[in-house]
Amino acid sequence: MAIMEIKVGFFESCQSKVTINGKAIVRNLEYLKRVSSKNCLIMPIIKSDAYGHGILDTARLLQDKNIWGFGIYEIEEAAILRKRGITCPIFMLSGLLGNEASKTIEFDLTVGAVASYELEALNNIAGIMGKRLTVHLKVDTGMSRFGMKPEEILHLVRRMDRFSNLEFEGIYSHFACADEPYSISNKIQLSQFEELLGQIHLIGWKPKYVHMANSAALLYMKESHFNLARPGIAIYGALQVPGTKETVPDLEQAMSFSSLILHIKDLSKGALISYGHTFQAPKDMRVALVPVGYDNGYLRALSNRAYVLVNGTPCPVVGNICMKTIIIDISQVQCRLGDEVILMGRQKNSFISAVELAQNASTISYELLCLLGKLNKKIFLE
Repeated sequence: MAIMEIKVGFFESCQSKVTINGKAIVRNLEYLKRVSSKNCLIMPIIKSDAYGHGILDTARLLQDKNIWGFGIYEIEEAAILRKRGITCPIFMLSGLLGNEASKTIEFDLTVGAVASYELEALNNIAGIMGKRLTVHLKVDTGMSRFGMKPEEILHLVRRMDRFSNLEFEGIYSHFACADEPYSISNKIQLSQFEELLGQIHLIGWKPKYVHMANSAALLYMKESHFNLARPGIAIYGALQVPGTKETVPDLEQAMSFSSLILHIKDLSKGALISYGHTFQAPKDMRVALVPVGYDNGYLRALSNRAYVLVNGTPCPVVGNICMKTIIIDISQVQCRLGDEVILMGRQKNSFISAVELAQNASTISYELLCLLGKLNKKIFLE
């Protein structure tokens, strides 16, 4: 008997949604251009569905805003962009993930080569396909992740003529601690990168593009700008001010997350709330149920540590967060069934930032944005 394959995907809740403010993304980009060094171009990073904001909508919004191009991670991301009409340069940040060499040519990509064997594969397939492929060499200056050691880079630069089907356009590296601008690690990495640049210049290669700065380095390490920068989290307005719990004030958070009041009930003093009874009512309380939980990316770590906004009033999350429900204390606010609940974003004069929410969950804004953007109905407003 034949077995029918049933594909079950993501179920969008009709009660909760993520809203993306496209104008905020554009304003953030323009701010980053203003603070960047003269002649430093911007490469917005839109990997992981633009940090949950929607890769295609974000790319369409920014591609005509005088940028260098976009940074991505997956070949599937490149396929989406090219098949939907994105024509500007697309940069593979972390090399090839498997047997993707031919697809980099098919989608006209610029590849950040992180290993010498990738250059061999790219050169071979480009020759077979009768094409010329553009690459940037990635240097590992201390992140110990993707990239080649400086001595490997020097060896390759001396042998560039072996790769007749490749155009060596740029060189780049990545900071491990740019969000800590005074970290000695930054100085060591930048010094190693600059020393390598001097050595390759002596050999005779002067790359067209040199880049190292991410969001934090773009704001706090002007000496790392060179002529291309790769901001990610700052594009979406959720970059934390180093050493604080605050968001960089000149940036505007693009994502908000909202739901509604599903049920209201009165509890007596001493009532125990939610799984594990981690919260006991200290007095008579009125609580509301909101149809959001860790299935929506609202992390369980926020239990008894976060608050939401109802009619502009902060209302604490009480008890453990469930898979599809949170319980909030509405004792201090007048509200009714169906009223809007802001879990992240602005309501009247109150604001919950991604940075603050992440701090409450002992994580980073990147994780929250990716989860919320992936696991909820998304509305992109240009």
